[in-house]
Amino acid sequence: MLRQIVQRHDELDFYRQQSNISSAGRFNPLFDNLPTSIADLCKVVQNLLLHQFWIQDEKNYGITARSLLNTGRNLNSEINLRSAEEMLEFLIRINDQPLTASREPQERVVGNCRDYALLLVSMLRHQGVPARMRSGVARYFYPKEREMLEDHFICEFWNDVEDRWQRVDPQVDDVQRGVLKTTLDMTGLPNSQFLDAGESYYELKSEKVKPERIGIFEFRGWQYVHYKLVSDLACINSVEVLPWESWGIIDRIDNSNLSEDDENLLEEITRVLAELRDHPDHFRQARELYSKNPDLRVPRDYEPFHFELPLFE
Repeated sequence: MLRQIVQRHDELDFYRQQSNISSAGRFNPLFDNLPTSIADLCKVVQNLLLHQFWIQDEKNYGITARSLLNTGRNLNSEINLRSAEEMLEFLIRINDQPLTASREPQERVVGNCRDYALLLVSMLRHQGVPARMRSGVARYFYPKEREMLEDHFICEFWNDVEDRWQRVDPQVDDVQRGVLKTTLDMTGLPNSQFLDAGESYYELKSEKVKPERIGIFEFRGWQYVHYKLVSDLACINSVEVLPWESWGIIDRIDNSNLSEDDENLLEEITRVLAELRDHPDHFRQARELYSKNPDLRVPRDYEPFHFELPLFE
């Protein structure tokens, strides 16, 4: 019992610390007077970002990618902003009011689910709340098709009152909720509604979901799930990667050229991620697995791939 208490303490202390990616850097003071409730923090995050796929239809936010491009915005650069500090720098350049001040949609940075999760993680860590980003899939973007699992990133924070990790999706605001026709509480997601990478692996292996119904665009099935295992392990180690980053073993995953050793390594990641929230010892194993295996670690001299969407050209 004492060992578990010590392990949990070490785990929570690790996630109270900002990473190089989650740190607000020189914009740290912007976080000093933010609200402390999860629901209110989610509203702050939603006031700072526009999701890249939700600005294709003008009915959603009153603007489109094209209207932003016509003002001189470089949206492909925006979606590649990797750190919280970079996003905040961009936001302040557009509007230097406090982060709680209401922003027009055109005054927000264009990003994706990962960016919403990252900013919430950053704000919570600033307040001393253990938080981490998770890479996985969500069920609620296709409410009429329960077996459709869409690529997604969310935030987990430590609920000290209930002594557990709680899952939050800061992306889904009132606009998206209305389109999706969902009544889900996004500040306390049920386990079945978001599956982390390890849970996704078992969902596919047990044939609860068909390979073509898990992933994003044409990137689906086992190739996708293997990629997410490496992505989620990086997030657990406070390396909050962009959705399209690639390094080490991922290059072999992309080429469907996995060796038996690679397959065993991916199985080991799955085992470590399994029940991670309930077993603090799995956190230590995740740290060791990531730090000791150069095929899983993001290299020190690594430069992220610059992803471009044709609709943003």
